[in-house]
Amino acid sequence: MSHSNISLPHNKSQVKGEAYTLLLSIIEAHFPIFAFFTVVALGALHAYFYSLIVAAVLLVSWFLIRGKLSELKRTEAYKNLALTSLFITSLFSLIFLALQTTSPSHVAIILFLQVLFSYLFLGRKPGETLGKGHLVGVVLMTLGAVVILFPNKLTLNLGDGLALLAAIIAPFANLYQKRARSFVSSETILMIRTLIALPFIYLLALYFEPAPSWEMIQAQWLWIVLTGGLVFFISKMLWVEALHLLPITKVNALYAFSPLLTLLLAYWYLDDAPTWTQILGGLPIVIGSYFITQKQLPINR
Repeated sequence: MSHSNISLPHNKSQVKGEAYTLLLSIIEAHFPIFAFFTVVALGALHAYFYSLIVAAVLLVSWFLIRGKLSELKRTEAYKNLALTSLFITSLFSLIFLALQTTSPSHVAIILFLQVLFSYLFLGRKPGETLGKGHLVGVVLMTLGAVVILFPNKLTLNLGDGLALLAAIIAPFANLYQKRARSFVSSETILMIRTLIALPFIYLLALYFEPAPSWEMIQAQWLWIVLTGGLVFFISKMLWVEALHLLPITKVNALYAFSPLLTLLLAYWYLDDAPTWTQILGGLPIVIGSYFITQKQLPINR
């Protein structure tokens, strides 16, 4: 009886984490599309900067409404917050730059390879191990992404390479976000990392890109608001909470259907139809998602 009482909160947290991940996956599937429009019109770094402004306004407001000001005194979180900000800012800079020379579909699928890197880098750390069934799921989903990305030969253009670098960085960003979450709330993590990113991205945009006119910025207001509000605010809040409730490797694996949804959205918004290779490569991703969401059986010792 006592065993079931102990397991219920754990199961409830797991279900909540999985629900958060599935919801954010739907939102994140739209991100490459939203960002693509602003990158084409404003430049990669300016697109990122103006999306961050929207996110910063929302996050600071939510932070104050939620009464989290006292969390800024928790100095034990500073190191993880700083490293989170470093990796996240680098990651999204690479994604926005990648969208200048490759398609939103490719960016979404390449970013999915963070599942592989997360397992390689974090899979043997305490709390981040996968059972055999879960490992099969990770392998299947990764193979599906590889089939979609490299149908003929193993070559990457610049945009694909930048997206791949972002996928390599992602596990470290997730790791430090997960650690920071043990000290402070999601609101604090997201606000701090956004406020730290703003001046750096502004200076980079100022130096490397021509400044867009106010009319150009106004013309993209919808995509900027959707990226800053829906992706950088709501989706990232769900992401940090999911990382707090589930192992990083499982969050990444549950995120698997997001690239498939991006393929459909790219066809809907951009008339960029998926190829047969992309469709066939999607099958292992779907099958792998089934394996990774199954309850892990205890190991006999």
